[in-house]
Amino acid sequence: MLHALDCNKRPEGAPLLDVQRALDVAENPRTRLCTLCGCAQELTLLLSGLDYITDS
Repeated sequence: MLHALDCNKRPEGAPLLDVQRALDVAENPRTRLCTLCGCAQELTLLLSGLDYITDS
């Protein structure tokens, strides 16, 4: 489960990921993105944007 840095559901001691690593992890179909902190919305938009760029 990926969370934003300030998410209160983020486990203590969870590793911090840079944006590129978070996107790489989010592409895995088994990875879940937290909907409570906005992680899902933000990364889904970035992933969709990257798909759009590669489709053209």
